[in-house]
Amino acid sequence: MNVESLENMKVVKLPKVSQIGIVVPDIGKAVRYYSKFLNIKPWFRSKTKSNDVAFRGESFFLELDIALAFSGGLEIELIQMLTDRECIYSDIMKKQDGGLHHIGTMVRGFDKKLGQMKAAGIGVIQSGVIKTVGGAVTKYAYMDTVSTCGIISEIIESKLAGIPVFHNNFMMHVARLTGDIDLIPLQDAL
Repeated sequence: MNVESLENMKVVKLPKVSQIGIVVPDIGKAVRYYSKFLNIKPWFRSKTKSNDVAFRGESFFLELDIALAFSGGLEIELIQMLTDRECIYSDIMKKQDGGLHHIGTMVRGFDKKLGQMKAAGIGVIQSGVIKTVGGAVTKYAYMDTVSTCGIISEIIESKLAGIPVFHNNFMMHVARLTGDIDLIPLQDAL
């Protein structure tokens, strides 16, 4: 990392890391492992209605299975690809059959923050908008921070009924009521 990169990063001022994203080949096995051995639970499954993605100049619908849980205040996101389509997750699946993929931060004013990152010279690898069955909308962008940070960084903004919401255990239970996610039954996880 050079001094110029550090100066550019000061302008961005991201919030604390709130998410770790892990790409897995089998989400059921991963949920069981994280529940049993690391005592991370409960797990919630996103009920995605649409996931419109832009990756390397191409726009498409990306079919994923996403499970979410919390360890302290940190969101653990497990991602399983349900298609062979090339995207940001396919490289890590080809190289090592999954693994730690990104760190994420929840932001307010997604478009402004994305603009700041681009102005600082940080490229977008993949971005998208996820809409869930109950009406939640999540904008996200995976930023190319590997050369400076050693890992992909993600910025995330979720809204429910147009109101910005942060991901936490309480909001997961609210999202169950709105139909945006399902609780993964404990017997399925253990």
